[in-house]
Formats: sequence, C-alpha cells, structure tokens
Amino acid sequence: MSVFLPAIAPAQVATKESPQFSFKQFHVPIYQGPLKVSANAHKDSQGAWRDDHNKLVEPPEVNFAGQYYLEVHSCGTGCRYYTLNSLLSGREYRDISMFDAGDPPPRTKDGHTYVPILFFKPDSRLLIAQYNLDQSAPVEQNMCRQRYYVFQNGSFRPLSKTLMSCTNEENEPE
Repeated sequence: MSVFLPAIAPAQVATKESPQFSFKQFHVPIYQGPLKVSANAHKDSQGAWRDDHNKLVEPPEVNFAGQYYLEVHSCGTGCRYYTLNSLLSGREYRDISMFDAGDPPPRTKDGHTYVPILFFKPDSRLLIAQYNLDQSAPVEQNMCRQRYYVFQNGSFRPLSKTLMSCTNEENEPE
C-alpha cells in the first residue's frame, strides 16, 4: 500500500522543465536489479515503510538519476528534509541536506525565509529546486525562486544561478 503525505507529495512528482535545461538532457538508464535499502528506511509490523523518525514514507524505488531513492520527510509545517540513497549500493548521500529546511527556517541572502521543493525524475540527473519564499505571507503574495542542479559524481553541481521566478505550465517547453 502506498502512503502519500499530502503536504509534501508535489516534491516527488517531477513535472516541470526549463527552456534552458530539460530532464531529457541528463537522461540515464534506470537500474533494474535488486534494491539495497539503506538503514534510514524500514518496514513496520503492518508492512508500511517508515523513515528513521518512524514517519510514513513512500516505499523505496528508483525515483531519481537512474538508481537513487530521493525522499522528502516532513518535520512539521514549513519544515522538511531530504534523504538520498543509492538503491544499487545502499549508500546514503549527505549532499542532499543542502536543500533541508528546519527550525529556524533557512534564509536567502536578502533575508527571505523559504521552503525548498525539489522536482526530479527517475531517468534523469537533473534536479530543479524551487524556493518558496515567506510562507507566512498570504498565498497571493508568495514569491518563488528556482535553481537547476545536476547530480554528478555523488554531489549536486549548480547549472544556473538562482532565478527570480519559477517555471510553470505556461512556459514549460513542449
């Protein structure tokens, strides 16, 4: 049985591309062999998957860069952290923590608090980070910034500077 956490499910479904960078540009084949799950994910007695804080998570599956399980974890309202594990080796990659948002919330260079949302696909090394600013402001006043990264040699390399707006369905390439 799949369990979705509604507040964080959008980070697990990559639907956006940039006119400058596309998921297809960083295509990789998807690993099809046996999965090696790291210690930070386990099944409970009812068969549900849980993280190392005993919160429900999606079952481990290749969802990023051909062999990785990139998972978002909620730690409360406006608080989230990410884990990245190779399902080929079971190794955990700590570089993903650069996208975490805890308490106190992270701030941009110009002082805005933000919550990062990651967009990714199973067959691509491209990662799109959207930074939703000032979560305490009314929704219509929220701002968004965006940056593109490629996962290469075990770490995230920026492909762009931080853009002052985020892509949406209207400017997504065909």
